[in-house]
Amino acid sequence: MAGLVEQMFRRFMSRQAHFFDQLSKDAKKKLAEVESKYAELRVTGPEGGVLYFQYKGQRLQMLDQAPPVTYEKLDKFLVDGDLVNYPSGDEVLLDVIDGSLSPRAAISRKYFRANTDKIIYDTEEFAQAFEQFLAEMRMVLGGRSAS
Repeated sequence: MAGLVEQMFRRFMSRQAHFFDQLSKDAKKKLAEVESKYAELRVTGPEGGVLYFQYKGQRLQMLDQAPPVTYEKLDKFLVDGDLVNYPSGDEVLLDVIDGSLSPRAAISRKYFRANTDKIIYDTEEFAQAFEQFLAEMRMVLGGRSAS
């Protein structure tokens, strides 16, 4: 059974054109550098899970299974709690989406970590893209309107 996080991402896939179209030219150029790359997103907790993506054709494609590449070639992203304020990553992600935890706080408190051979964004660019992504997630969940 798919967790809530997976369901949210599946719903986001249908709205991603709106998200990617709003990115700055610099962000789009940097994304072009990772064309056809694979990534793993691991969100800890009962509503989390492990999701796989490929960035291809200027869009994210959510994969139904692990991609046909070695683990070392995957870009890895982790959303996890700290066992004090947040027991798991699903709670972090849900609080960021509903606005009770800022995306910048999630990044600075290391609730969101990336292990990649390519730095796509500096911290400010990443925070801005993350905020736009979360606005789309809120829209997907029927919350406040995305800009």
